[in-house]
Amino acid sequence: MKSFRLMLGALALVAAAQANAGAVVAASGGKAAAMDAEAAKRVFLGRDPSAQVIYQKSGATREAFDKGVLGKPGAELTTYWSKLIFTGKAKAPVEVGSDAEVKAKLAANPSAVGYVSDSAVDGSVKVLYKF
Repeated sequence: MKSFRLMLGALALVAAAQANAGAVVAASGGKAAAMDAEAAKRVFLGRDPSAQVIYQKSGATREAFDKGVLGKPGAELTTYWSKLIFTGKAKAPVEVGSDAEVKAKLAANPSAVGYVSDSAVDGSVKVLYKF
C-alpha cells in the first residue's frame, strides 16, 4: 500500500512538471531551424543576435523557461539584460503578456523566436525546442 502511494505521488509530480512545460517556437513559415538547449540559451541570452527574441512577462511558462532553459531566475535575468542593453551589446527583448501575444508577434516577424506553453502550440507556430 505504501509503495502504491509513493508511485501515485511520483506520477502526480511528473504530471505537474509536464503541465508547466513549453516550447520555443517560431512562425510556421519562418526559416528558424530546430535547436537544442544550448542554442536556445544562446539565442535568448542575446549571444546569437540572428533573431528577435520574445519573452513572456510572467507566469508558469516564463518561470519554467527561465529556470529550465536559461538557468537564471527573473531578477538575475533582468540584471543580465540591463547590462547588455546599457553596453550596446544587444537590443532589449520584446516582452508580452500571453501565449496569444507571442504568436501574434511571431506572425508579424518571421525572424523572431519566442516560447509558449505546450497547450498553445498549434499550426501557426513551428516548434524549435521543447522544455
